[in-house]
Amino acid sequence: MSVNCLLELTPGNSFEGFCLVKEVKPDKTKKGDPYLNVTVAKKHKMIACKLWNNGFGGRTVEELLTVFTNGAMLYMSGDASEYNGQVQMTINGFRLAENGEVDVSEFIEAAPESVESMEAEIRSYIDDIKIPILHQITSELFEDHKKLFMHHVAAVKMHHNFRGGLAYHTLSLLRIAKNICDQYGEAVNRSKMYAALTLHDMGKIIEMTKDFTAPEYTLFGQFLGHIQIVNQMIDRKLVAIRNERSVSLEEVTVVYELMNIISSHHGPLSNGWGSTAEPITLEAHLCHMIDNIDAKINMISKATADMKEGEVQKVWGLGKVYKPK
Repeated sequence: MSVNCLLELTPGNSFEGFCLVKEVKPDKTKKGDPYLNVTVAKKHKMIACKLWNNGFGGRTVEELLTVFTNGAMLYMSGDASEYNGQVQMTINGFRLAENGEVDVSEFIEAAPESVESMEAEIRSYIDDIKIPILHQITSELFEDHKKLFMHHVAAVKMHHNFRGGLAYHTLSLLRIAKNICDQYGEAVNRSKMYAALTLHDMGKIIEMTKDFTAPEYTLFGQFLGHIQIVNQMIDRKLVAIRNERSVSLEEVTVVYELMNIISSHHGPLSNGWGSTAEPITLEAHLCHMIDNIDAKINMISKATADMKEGEVQKVWGLGKVYKPK
């Protein structure tokens, strides 16, 4: 069976149609023959592809990498099979799409809520931060970076890797935190939770490129990572405030507590997920759990969107996933 929409592609199908290039990596077989690993996408669906050297058409890898570039729109043909429980396609033919030939917006996934409504709701949570220095730092950083923040991706691959994904992920965490704070009352500090969750991934606007069609890690992002980047932002705000007025030890302490929550939001150091400090407060543990819940829901929802009921598939970063009947 032949399909021309990537969303309909399953093992055993042939494909001929447009797709968006998300990632390209040259490699070599055990015999030393060059080939390309290419990830293509439409909306939420990403397909891993192989372009073997017998399909190079006499071109070198360097020449092919001027065609297969991140964010490029291609008209491509290939055959789909199953590899490690996932769809994989062998590329048979390809060409760059011509100007105006295809609407790129049809291939780009975006947050399910409008930028305007998300921005207004995030602001409402910031307004509910009652610790003055945390409110000032959070509100000023949000205003400083909202233009990038509201449209940025939250990840290159793992979760919320779509236009507006960073804002949507952040808002989802704030909504979950509100329910937890409502449930447990004074046991959980609402102001610390709202400040930490609003800022926890803000460093991703520097860690990753602003091109939401095919985001990549920037050089600065590879140097530091988003956790260290946002803590630098927070520390600079603290320095600026101290240049304007005296800051009490209590205020400095709560700012560093905020930085600990952010530093540990990937969980304990032992899990190897990228935290830079151990979580040592209730709010730090909660922020990690909330972040993990939302990430997993997004990843599994995307993985099961095109699965059949009763089907089990292996999903990168998750392992096997079952779609119930």
